[in-house]
Amino acid sequence: MSTIDMDERRWLVAAAALGLLAGASVFLTQVSVLLAAATLAALALLAALLMGWPFSGVVALILAALITRYRIDIGPVTVRPEHVAAVVVAGVGFLQLGLERRAPRVTAAIGFAVAWWVANLISGIWLHPDRFMGLQNVLRIALLPLTFFLVFNLIPNARAWHQAVVFFLAAGLAEAAFGILARAVYPFGINLGVQVAWNFPVPVPYGTFEEGNLFGSHSASWAILLLMILLAAAQARAPRKHQLMRMLGLGVLLMAVGLSMSRAAWIMLVIGATAVIIFERPSPWSQVNRLLLAAIALPMLIFILFSITPYLPPTLPFVNRLQSFLNLEYDPTFSARLSDWSLALQDWRERPFTGWGPGSFFALHGYLRARPAWISNLTVRLLQETGVMGLITFAGFFITLLAPGIKVARQQGNVMKRGMLLGLVISYAALVGLAYQSTDGIWLTASWVHAGLIAAGTYVLRKDQRLKIKD
Repeated sequence: MSTIDMDERRWLVAAAALGLLAGASVFLTQVSVLLAAATLAALALLAALLMGWPFSGVVALILAALITRYRIDIGPVTVRPEHVAAVVVAGVGFLQLGLERRAPRVTAAIGFAVAWWVANLISGIWLHPDRFMGLQNVLRIALLPLTFFLVFNLIPNARAWHQAVVFFLAAGLAEAAFGILARAVYPFGINLGVQVAWNFPVPVPYGTFEEGNLFGSHSASWAILLLMILLAAAQARAPRKHQLMRMLGLGVLLMAVGLSMSRAAWIMLVIGATAVIIFERPSPWSQVNRLLLAAIALPMLIFILFSITPYLPPTLPFVNRLQSFLNLEYDPTFSARLSDWSLALQDWRERPFTGWGPGSFFALHGYLRARPAWISNLTVRLLQETGVMGLITFAGFFITLLAPGIKVARQQGNVMKRGMLLGLVISYAALVGLAYQSTDGIWLTASWVHAGLIAAGTYVLRKDQRLKIKD
């Protein structure tokens, strides 16, 4: 055991963080005065947050993951807040582990995440058409499993996990509200984060995210999580004022999903909400009944909706977007994505096991339709960049993350804890399994923070169960 007391450790950790950020600021001053000033502001914020370490580390990772729009290009390298946050939090976290002489926690999901990065490393350094670009992307991708690892290790117990999930949801609500505000003030000539494109019937908010599809998809994931919490709280007979606040928050998130005009987010929300309603009750009999009901009712409702849609005025943005489902073969966005996926699969057939390396689609095809070539489908992207090797390792990560989470959630006697963990699992599965098949966001840390909360919840709730059994 270390002889340093807790207060001294906190000050040592704070000093280390200040040193890391001060060194970064010296370097960045040579590059950009603005970036140096932003780093110094982050230094002051982190110094204040460190008094609540390790929860402040989780806060920093969550906040940084949700402001991906604000980035700075240093030559060919793009620096985002999530990159800085991962490096700084990792430095502080590993220093604390060293001071306390304890090993970090690991899981099978972490092993598969590292294996997926190794697949990117192999294809990115040895097989990429542009080795320098491949190296950059490999280093950037390394921060994704690192963020997952940090969130998992920085949450020590069930109470801290509960606080982290609440903060994650609150940050998502703030993000959605900011996007709604951006859309509201846009007609007055103020652009706080609104995307205007030829393939959208109206301007689309993206708030502090990279683009409108990601804004809609992540808003839908928070809506699914909050719906599960709302239903769990109803079972636990939560105070009415708390339920009203949750319903208000759900309304904000639903509005954000609607304004995003993201068809993938709409589909994800419908399927995710259906899964929540099916699995909200722990009784297997109730789940089977609701599954059968959904299997009958959902197709009928969709059929009725699309039967009515052609007779509604197409000048209404939502109607216009719904009508596009009826003629996807003529939809320019869908056709463009199919063309890109076809090119990517042609690339993959040339190197089926290893792929071409992260970011290689742009290196191979340059600009398509006057925009940098990119792959909007997660599965196709995994195949093109890392081949079967990358697809298998990422699938292993996905399964070893969600399967234990489902098992632990089903064993929970506490309704709220069960609802939170199951809500995280369902929303993540819908986000990665559905929405990211249309707009791939796996290269940003938001989904990795989400995954870290699932892994941490699985660990601390399982630990609590074992302690109760021993008692």
